[in-house]
Amino acid sequence: MSSEDEALRQLQERLMAEMAAKKKKEEEIAKELQKIDAIVKQLLTTEAWQRLKRVELVKPELANEVKLYLVQLYSSGRLARKLGDDELKALLAQLSERSKRDFNIRIV
Repeated sequence: MSSEDEALRQLQERLMAEMAAKKKKEEEIAKELQKIDAIVKQLLTTEAWQRLKRVELVKPELANEVKLYLVQLYSSGRLARKLGDDELKALLAQLSERSKRDFNIRIV
């Protein structure tokens, strides 16, 4: 076996190992996201959950921020009941206002 064949085999093995590690990491992330979704679904009414899923289609960053905020509230014990649609709207407005950028356009 030539040195080129050996180098190619080592490269293939390394790439396969990297791909396997990446796939495992993606699976772990997907499991964590499923856990978060399950917790958040228990914290929201049906209407609020549906609204959050629609927001997720349009603004996934905002929806993820809301989910993490709700999980933090729940884990700290500050959220003891289900949030309704109106409360979720207020939370969405509050968090989207905080991350809103202000653009100034100057004509020179």
